[in-house]
Amino acid sequence: MILPASRTAEFNYAIRNLARAAEARERAGREIIYLNIGDPQIYGFRPPEALVETVARALRDRFTGYASSKGLLEAREAIAHKATQLGTPTDPEEVFVTSGASEAADLLLTALVNEGDEVLLPAPGYPLYPAILNKLGAEPKFYRLHESAGWQPAIDEIERAITPRTRALVLINPSNPTGAVIPDEQVARIVELAAHRGLLVIADEVYRELCFEATPKPASTLAAEIDAPLVTLESLSKTHIVPGWRIGWMRFTSSHKMAELMNAVLRLAGGRLCSPTPTQYAIAPALTGDNSFQRRFIAELRRRRDATLERVRAIAALSCTVPDSAFYVMIRVGDMRGRTDEQFVLDMLEETDVLVVHGSGFGADPGEGYFRLVYLADEQVIHTVFDRLERFLQRAI
Repeated sequence: MILPASRTAEFNYAIRNLARAAEARERAGREIIYLNIGDPQIYGFRPPEALVETVARALRDRFTGYASSKGLLEAREAIAHKATQLGTPTDPEEVFVTSGASEAADLLLTALVNEGDEVLLPAPGYPLYPAILNKLGAEPKFYRLHESAGWQPAIDEIERAITPRTRALVLINPSNPTGAVIPDEQVARIVELAAHRGLLVIADEVYRELCFEATPKPASTLAAEIDAPLVTLESLSKTHIVPGWRIGWMRFTSSHKMAELMNAVLRLAGGRLCSPTPTQYAIAPALTGDNSFQRRFIAELRRRRDATLERVRAIAALSCTVPDSAFYVMIRVGDMRGRTDEQFVLDMLEETDVLVVHGSGFGADPGEGYFRLVYLADEQVIHTVFDRLERFLQRAI
């Protein structure tokens, strides 16, 4: 018998794991409403035609062989130019194009941590980070975000969590899964604390351009002001509705303090040769072209968010904080009658054929009763979901 490596048992990704239960119901003939994963194309949104045409032309007319392990130069130049425009002077050599921001996170953490090292993560937060660290034999350490504080990080809690083994601190702003936006002043204080304690800040800003109110400053701009080492992770997946194209990147701020780390990332990136070449041609037009489609996308997201909030508020057993960005909301069930949040979600799937993700899949306390719902579906589907959920709650609570 050929057995897997023991480290695979520690790699858990709740967003995808629950889908297996839903797929089993589909095989039994049920029609599932998937509100567990943030893919706008599933819900009818389409990328800008100009980007589609750009990639189509690239496939037809341009070089699509192996690119540099760092990515196509024209793509890195566009990323560096955009960052510089936003207040972070950046050179194309400080940019690595990756197969989505997920690969960026994996390459960066693999290059950074040794077994037994610690990285500070928000909880609730994106579950890929602890999964990667567990795979590497490093230890995720959590700073808690509380709904009562608007899902904002507390500086004193972050400071208490730092130990001699801490290597880095991850900031997810805007937040997945809560949709909260950390104010610039708070980000600046966290970056300053990390710099003072000799930590790398990893700023996950995948949703920065999908805010309903003011867009926060890039953390790199705040880091550049004090010459603090920071790596920003970004992508086109959600902002330009192309998640399956796998277009992401990392960019280094104060790179003179991370030369060896950048070389290590380059060695690892060389092992996978390059990220997909054809879709990299979409980066320059995405970052420099017309973004009116994005304003329309955000306006439609706001309508769907507001429809979701209206239904949550009408059900006494549910509550939530208003998300300021992206397309996720963390909903709290007032009384789960002794169930864990995961069991509640599985029972809900069984009764309603609606799939969401339990809060503890993102690091929340399993007894607090949270689940994350993706509100990308149209308003008719949203109302169908909450009609079913309301009936389920009347029976189950």
